[in-house]
Amino acid sequence: MSTAKDSGSVRQVPASFVVQFSPKQIAERVAELGAEIGSWCERVWDESHTEVMMIPVMRGGVFFFSDLVRQISSSVEIVPVRTEAYEASVSGVMKDKVKIHSEGLAVKGRVVLVVDDLCDSGRTLEALEKELLERGAREVRSVVLIRRLLNKPTFVPCWVGFEYSGLEWFVGYGMDDGERWRNLPGVYIIRREP
Repeated sequence: MSTAKDSGSVRQVPASFVVQFSPKQIAERVAELGAEIGSWCERVWDESHTEVMMIPVMRGGVFFFSDLVRQISSSVEIVPVRTEAYEASVSGVMKDKVKIHSEGLAVKGRVVLVVDDLCDSGRTLEALEKELLERGAREVRSVVLIRRLLNKPTFVPCWVGFEYSGLEWFVGYGMDDGERWRNLPGVYIIRREP
């Protein structure tokens, strides 16, 4: 275990955890994203007199969403969802499927913002956007805290907090390592032994 200082408190974290994005870096970037997204939300209201429906993807996106939504000055509607991504064979072709678990997800005619912690390949976000459009959403945009830079991304979110090119596992600020350490206020990468 190593000692890490986050926001004035000292925590014991595994020695393999290396800070990638500090709480201060996250707070500053979330404030910037909140200002950009807030301006867009105001334009949506001015044009349609409907609020943007913000859809946080649980459980990983809860920390990012909570901080982000409080940086948006206009009113928004909040409808959390939980997704399950799985592979299903259709005529011998493997396709990404997303099952959406939500109460009261009525998106017909609405402008929607999906909020998640991480975009790797983007297949889940892409499938979620497609599902929401099929349910009648007028427009679907997305924001993620971290976008992993891959050679062949299938989906690029509208707003991105940070970009990262490595393949290391993230933990903290809602992301977990075997359901542990979600509550760290910063984002760490896990250095695996060679």
